[in-house]
Amino acid sequence: MRFGAAYFASAVMGAAIVFAAPATAQQTDWTARVTLSDKGGHVLGNPLAKHSVTEYMSYTCSHCANFEAQSYTPLRASFLKKGDINFEVRNLILNPIDLSAAMLARCGGRTKFFGNHRAFLTSQSTWIKPFQSLTAEQQKSLAEGTVPERLKKIATIAGFYGIMQKRGISKSQANACLADKSAQDKILGMTKYGTETLKLAATPSFVLNGKPMDNVHNWTGLQQSLIALPGS
Repeated sequence: MRFGAAYFASAVMGAAIVFAAPATAQQTDWTARVTLSDKGGHVLGNPLAKHSVTEYMSYTCSHCANFEAQSYTPLRASFLKKGDINFEVRNLILNPIDLSAAMLARCGGRTKFFGNHRAFLTSQSTWIKPFQSLTAEQQKSLAEGTVPERLKKIATIAGFYGIMQKRGISKSQANACLADKSAQDKILGMTKYGTETLKLAATPSFVLNGKPMDNVHNWTGLQQSLIALPGS
């Protein structure tokens, strides 16, 4: 999904690095290992892998949902499991609906993230529909109140609370996540870094070992690039 500068809110970046404890010698399957990057993104796989891939994505981007559907199994089985490559998800926020989903995806801590992430993307075609037929009064309401209040309205319209409940997170817990200013700053900080520093102009976009990948915006293109990596 391509976008313009009008979508983006500026924010002070304040994400902290979370260091993972060394793996034991017996740990050979890295697909269950989740750590946090210095930008606040969630990293799946060996945090000390030879190669690092970062996806900049939006929950309201249909291409991002397609990438999740196509990449989920082969990415883990063929590239992450043995520990030579890790995969990070960072947000590139396009709109308030996207921000609401991104805040909730972080709910429950790092070990919950990739399950939450998948739950939003695999149900995207369902929860996005109500926003296509909002009344003028509903649209006005979404622009009123504090940021947490607006995000809660979005979560109600989209049915996000039901998605989170299935993930073991109550409505009160979800509301606490929607009001988490620190998480919001991390998310907007990732967006700012992606658009202003990396100059990314579409979602999903991919970064390999710190460098944006030209003309790679789907699983087919990324898979070909990963196969060509030395030692992968």
